[in-house]
Amino acid sequence: MADFTKITSWAIKNTARFNVSLVKLSWVDEWLPGFFDYRAKVKIGKDVYAGRGIDIKEDIACDKALAEAFERAALSNMSSPWATAAYPDYAGASERAYRELVCIDRVLCHHFCRKKFKLLDTEILSTPKIASARLEIFLAKHGLKLELCELRPVTDAKVAAAFIWSERSHRVKGIVSGFGCETTLADAALHALIECLRTAVAVFYGDIVPEPWELRCTSGNPRWHFWMAQKAKAKEFLINSLLSAPHDHDVVWDAEEISFKDVLLQEVLSLETFIPDLPVRIVQASSVKMLKPQFGMVSMNEQFMRRLETFIGHRVMPEKTVPHFYD
Repeated sequence: MADFTKITSWAIKNTARFNVSLVKLSWVDEWLPGFFDYRAKVKIGKDVYAGRGIDIKEDIACDKALAEAFERAALSNMSSPWATAAYPDYAGASERAYRELVCIDRVLCHHFCRKKFKLLDTEILSTPKIASARLEIFLAKHGLKLELCELRPVTDAKVAAAFIWSERSHRVKGIVSGFGCETTLADAALHALIECLRTAVAVFYGDIVPEPWELRCTSGNPRWHFWMAQKAKAKEFLINSLLSAPHDHDVVWDAEEISFKDVLLQEVLSLETFIPDLPVRIVQASSVKMLKPQFGMVSMNEQFMRRLETFIGHRVMPEKTVPHFYD
């Protein structure tokens, strides 16, 4: 396992050089006790880039936040900056970029094909990291409903989704989502929960409002999906088209024949000239076997349609009324 702490050590030594800042966020103390959430900011040239990191170890949470901030800086001029990952070594970054690509492909395929998810019991989260019974009681206390689901796996990874909506809010009618792709379903579910919960707290109990550009359905705009998911139509589509009944045994599938060997990996070197000593490797993954990540205006071309048909096993009329939930 790569030494993540090298990132923080390096950042401390270069605080003045990049205006590095780290802020510890307190929401986890109530919602996910035992975890740490940090927001990092770095300044490169005239621009400031932010990253978030959550972990049960405080130093690793800091490392993740810093790595993500530098990753966003490296990707800032790319037209398609998705399915990427930052990690101290190339192998770790490559594996994580692959998993993100798998996650995006699964979410979009299920959505556009209206392929139901498998519901998961929250007991899958019952590990030393999470007390699922306490989590359910706490969410109910705040009027929040959580659904955990499994998406169709690939041969070497499991994919999970978490959805939260409010049963009380008159302001937010829709949903917040989070996704995870890991080698085990339990780890994927935990990843999905953390991604979902940290956003749900901000959406249902924060004061965040969209900037005008975030509400425009323009090509390559993931923030548009974030805000559209909070509308009633998104919740209705999720419940009616994607969530299976609790005891629905018709949701059965085999792992799709896709694995790490099917991806093309490209290292992102845009920061190398400016920061040759940066202890972070950044990698992007792509694959002809999976959908190219699309946001905002989705191009349903021949390649897109072939992918959906391969995924579902027959011709399909893709969903066009509700935007997909990955943001």
